[in-house]
Amino acid sequence: MYKRFKKLFYVFLLSQPPIARLRQWRNIISILLIMSIPYPALAADNKSNDFILKTELADSAGNEAAVHLKPITIIGIDSNQPTQSNTSILKGRLLHLQRSDTLGRTLEKELGVSNASFGPGVGIPVIRGLTGSRIRMLQSGIGSHDAASLSPDHAVAIDPLFAEEITIIRGPETVRYGGNAIGGVVDVKDHRIPERAPKNLVSGSVESRYDTNGNGTNSAVKLNLGKDWLAFNLGGFYRSRGDIRIPGKAIDEHFIAQQYGLTDIQNISGKIPNTDSESNGGFAGISWLGDAAMAGMSISHVDNRYGVPRGSHGLDPNHLGGLELILPKLNDLTGFEDIFGPQALFPNIRLAMRQTRYDFKSEWYEPIRGIERIGFRYGLVDYQHTEIQGGLPFTKFKNEAGEGRFEIDHHFFPRLTGTFGVQWIDRNFSALGVETFVPETKQHSLGFYTTQQYTWNRWIVSGGVRIEQSRVNPKASELRLRGSALPPIPLPDELKYQTTSFSSSLQRNLVDDLTMTISFNQGKRSPDIQELLSLGPHLSIRSFDIGNVQLKNETMNMVDLGFDWKKERFSLRVNGYYNRTDDFIFQRNTGLVYEIDNEVIRQQCVSKAECVSIFAYDQQDAEFIGYESEFGATLYKLPQGDLLLTLFSDYVRGRFVRGMHGDVPRMPPLRYGIELGLDNSRWNSALRYTRAEAQHHPGENETITKGYHLLTVSADYQMKMGKWADVWLFAKGTNLLNEEIRSSVSFLRNFAPEPGRSFVLGLRATF
Repeated sequence: MYKRFKKLFYVFLLSQPPIARLRQWRNIISILLIMSIPYPALAADNKSNDFILKTELADSAGNEAAVHLKPITIIGIDSNQPTQSNTSILKGRLLHLQRSDTLGRTLEKELGVSNASFGPGVGIPVIRGLTGSRIRMLQSGIGSHDAASLSPDHAVAIDPLFAEEITIIRGPETVRYGGNAIGGVVDVKDHRIPERAPKNLVSGSVESRYDTNGNGTNSAVKLNLGKDWLAFNLGGFYRSRGDIRIPGKAIDEHFIAQQYGLTDIQNISGKIPNTDSESNGGFAGISWLGDAAMAGMSISHVDNRYGVPRGSHGLDPNHLGGLELILPKLNDLTGFEDIFGPQALFPNIRLAMRQTRYDFKSEWYEPIRGIERIGFRYGLVDYQHTEIQGGLPFTKFKNEAGEGRFEIDHHFFPRLTGTFGVQWIDRNFSALGVETFVPETKQHSLGFYTTQQYTWNRWIVSGGVRIEQSRVNPKASELRLRGSALPPIPLPDELKYQTTSFSSSLQRNLVDDLTMTISFNQGKRSPDIQELLSLGPHLSIRSFDIGNVQLKNETMNMVDLGFDWKKERFSLRVNGYYNRTDDFIFQRNTGLVYEIDNEVIRQQCVSKAECVSIFAYDQQDAEFIGYESEFGATLYKLPQGDLLLTLFSDYVRGRFVRGMHGDVPRMPPLRYGIELGLDNSRWNSALRYTRAEAQHHPGENETITKGYHLLTVSADYQMKMGKWADVWLFAKGTNLLNEEIRSSVSFLRNFAPEPGRSFVLGLRATF
């Protein structure tokens, strides 16, 4: 029977055309996985007890507990082997201290990572100068599928408050995650789908914190329930804050004079209006946990409402010569009271975002000899946000996506381990309303990949390859600009792209505590929806965007050399990299302008304040050169704790090569600094100083940003409350010097600087 089925199976597949064959493979894998879930339970009943390792551990109080550990096979790797130098993991105490309102601000202290803010409600990670469609934001391995890559004023739909671990990948491992990860990966693991049952039926955590800047409050609770083979996870959070405080003026008046020719403007000091925010959300997860397998799912929802600083959106320029486009506040409405109120002249710009996710996960451990794990992940995401001006909805963005991943981990040979996988994404995107600059579009992608690792003595050789095919299907037959005499731009029914990416790395233990890693990664990315199909004003970033259906795949070639040296009293980590990207996709300033009021394209503005610059998506070769370094040492071992020293620095330089020469816009500046800490088993404290130099390579038609000094301090203390709970008190101060900081990676830096001095006080209890 099996042979007959196998023969019919292959005849059926080979009779299909190539594209249909790929679709059939995707569907068959999903069906087989679902069918396989009951079988591990049967296998577990007959499984020998030899597969269970029982270890008796005694705690400090003398109590004994039986810990059941799944056997781990380690092949040719020292237990003290350092992780890849271009991968970093943030967890535990450091993660709890660095948590902030946004993902970008949570990670901005990490080497090679910056925060692209758009007011305090938006913070998008920038890795080695790259962001947007080149950085994949993952929630436990599945994409966030929000609209953050579409525009810098759209927030990432992943809240760091529930994060248990955040992994930042900059190297060859990005080949597993597709073309939109060629610049890096940020994977936020929150364990919403339970992976183990609590020891005492119920466990969990409660956290609350208060931020003096803007009276921000954050509260979250998480519960873990279950026993033996069944586990539940529940959680919820609430966050609120007012307008942020700043040390100086909101608008950079020098920039306004340079860009708009205006010298007499009304500015505001001390705070940035309309930067308050409020968000809440929750999740529920359930898992069946067997000896040889698990299966689980979770449902989560988040609502996020935040304001965009005034001066970013274009408003009604019929009055006051268009000055309302940049003024944050108008006190004198003489002559306009009977026509406009304050909200008509200067409507607040609000974004109301919501997302509902359904995540599924199943794993089968060691089903046959040579297979370590068979894993399946799938996520269904329903995302939408509405941009509201003056209390009225202007534009609604919707993104409905399904993403699946099926993987097999193997160790067929003694020194060779690896993974084979397939990933698919189906996406329906639409933007309806006043700012509809991208038509409704369907996007599909399917990728096959493998990563392999071979160990021999002190050598570790790794490699990976991924083949990916994607299709973009716009529902519109043409792009037409409302109110313009320009002829419509015809669109094809379908745009197809195929990419092949490679990665390789060589790791060598030069001595027992010194590791060298050299890697090469050639990643390809197909153009994203907004890069292909944009046409219209994008007022949130004061631009008029023009897509390009002729765009080709962009190809990144990166060489990365890293050293990781760990001794008992000190450690050193150094990474240097060179990234040459062929056909780099970027927005080119055409030199033309678009008059918002008259809906006309001109070579020059009659009144500059009424116009936005026209940017067209183009391609040009670019190169990025940079480094990341960190040195840590234990200076003294004192009775009160260890005195620790950390020195750090990172830098990236991006520029165009061949033909068009110039700087890639919005690159982070050179950063370096020092941290002194006192570390004890119960309490910790640290003082950190960061110097960021001025960015003198801002890009064409961009402004230079000044350097700044950033001083932060943190302290925490842990208390044990008997056998049942631990209480952790913490405090941190940021920007203690109250510096005016304008981030070179932020689109809104000239209208909204970073927050001024702030202190955060918090409490976290685990039980």
